Amino acid sequence: MHIVEVDLTHRRDIRHFIDLPFGIYKDIPQWVPPLLPGEYKRFKPDYPFYNHSEAAFFLVRDGAGKAAGRIAVLEHRPHNAHRNAKDALLYLYEVRDDDEVARLLFGAAEDWARARGLDRLVGPKGFLTVGEGLGLLVDGFEHRPAFGVPYNPAYYARQWEQIGGMAKEVDYLSVLVQRENYTYPPKLHELAERVKQRRGFAVPEFKTKEALLTHVPALQKAYNAAFADLWSYTPIPDEDMQGLVDKLLVVAEPEMLKLIFKDDEVIGFIFAYPDISVGLQKIKGRLWPLGWLALLLEKRRTKWLNVNGNGILPQYQGLGANVVTYSELIKTLMGNEQFDFADLVQVQEDNTNMLSDLGKAMIMTVYKRHRIYTKRLG
Repeated sequence: MHIVEVDLTHRRDIRHFIDLPFGIYKDIPQWVPPLLPGEYKRFKPDYPFYNHSEAAFFLVRDGAGKAAGRIAVLEHRPHNAHRNAKDALLYLYEVRDDDEVARLLFGAAEDWARARGLDRLVGPKGFLTVGEGLGLLVDGFEHRPAFGVPYNPAYYARQWEQIGGMAKEVDYLSVLVQRENYTYPPKLHELAERVKQRRGFAVPEFKTKEALLTHVPALQKAYNAAFADLWSYTPIPDEDMQGLVDKLLVVAEPEMLKLIFKDDEVIGFIFAYPDISVGLQKIKGRLWPLGWLALLLEKRRTKWLNVNGNGILPQYQGLGANVVTYSELIKTLMGNEQFDFADLVQVQEDNTNMLSDLGKAMIMTVYKRHRIYTKRLG
């Protein structure tokens, strides 16, 4: 076994780094491949992350020269500046069930971090401040992940804890809502309408992407304010916000992306979109030559709705805006006969207000759990 740092000009190493998961998961039906064009972008010098931060990619090869493990290590300077921290973020971890490979990867990550004066490992957490899935899956392995949310074998947690010496920092919960278990609540919607009239809230329906895009700056401001108290929060820069909206508009219809207004201010939002993960499995992450067509077809026939992003500005919480939010969410699920299931992805476990509100508004089941780990470097 030997480990190398991937040269960003070395096409073979980059290809082997990106292709490794396809071998690890070839017999695991739940795994959903990423969109490959996005994977290759991380290795290009003009990737927006490199405007402010640095990353290294490590690849382990076995005695036959085949890729056996990989990891990315990030010095994410906005993350550290916001926290006054010296964290090295770990991401893109994939490895065979081989402890020696895991040991090489964690050793390389620690050496890279120490060489830059960083004193803590944190992860899995990625390049973007928003829009990338968090954590290792530690419960719910029998379920297919939502689009953009990580999946991994069960032995990864053991490797992170026993080989890497990592400890739990925080968990993220994914919540399942099923149409057959749900009764449409007219009183909730009546209450939401009264709140809108009394408080002057409005929830316009966007018919076109262009109409929605005019509100991106206001949405960015609201997003930063709504999530400021959550563990994963880092102020979202312009390029990350635009990337998030672009990504959502690939899979979502504009009318599914709800913005709640008070006068001209965005005070809340819901990001919902059809789950295209089965389509990604079929095309193996490749858009060429007919991948886009397969994803468009899956978008129209999937029975799953993903909800990834749901927030209210702090000053409007407790004033009925939450009722409006969940009323709109239920309308999106129950008012569209296409969807039988909704996956509310990655709610922080100690976000008790949101979990409590969800429990009051709908019958739900926590069915997947992802974990963020940390390790202090001596």
